[in-house]
Parts: sequence; structure tokens; C-alpha cells
Amino acid sequence: MAKIKSPNSRYTGVSASLQFVNGEAKTEDPWLVEWFKNKGYEVIEEEQLPENPPTDPSIETDISKLTKDEIKAKLNELNVEFKSDDNKDVLIEKLKEVTEKGE
Repeated sequence: MAKIKSPNSRYTGVSASLQFVNGEAKTEDPWLVEWFKNKGYEVIEEEQLPENPPTDPSIETDISKLTKDEIKAKLNELNVEFKSDDNKDVLIEKLKEVTEKGE
């Protein structure tokens, strides 16, 4: 589990699929942890996180909560090619393929 601290300590809202309350959110998703670190958020890791995201049915729910732009960003980070006009469902399938392979 990791605690994400927003630069704005009073921020309450959703950012990258995480619900922030008073500038703090928690996640077990290693990709989100890295994403927030890269965006300059303070990240406090409370436990050792696995290197690869889990491949259980709940991951589909997590991916579906991401916006199309967030999915594209993750695909770019993983060096997965896609067409700019691919719809969200196509992008989700590409992301699932990569995460299931453990890449």
C-alpha cells in the first residue's frame, strides 16, 4: 500500500482514478505509484509493492476507470504501439495483453 500526497494539501477529488481527500489517496497499484512519483507527488510506500500488476479479475475494473488519455499514457510508458484513433476498448485490450504477459 502506498500513500499519495497531492502538492495541494487541501485537494479533494479524483486524479488518475484515485480518490483524494484532503490531499491524500492510497493505492496498491504499482503503475499508479510510479505515475504519481513521475508527476512530482510525494509517495509514501507503506509496504513493498509487487513489480508487476496483479493479473486478477479486479484489474479489469481498475483499467476501465482510467480515461482514454491515461490508458494511452500507460501504453506509451510500456512502449506499446497503438493508433491515435483507437477507441478505449481497443486500448484496454492492448493494455491487458501487455500486463498479462508481465511486460
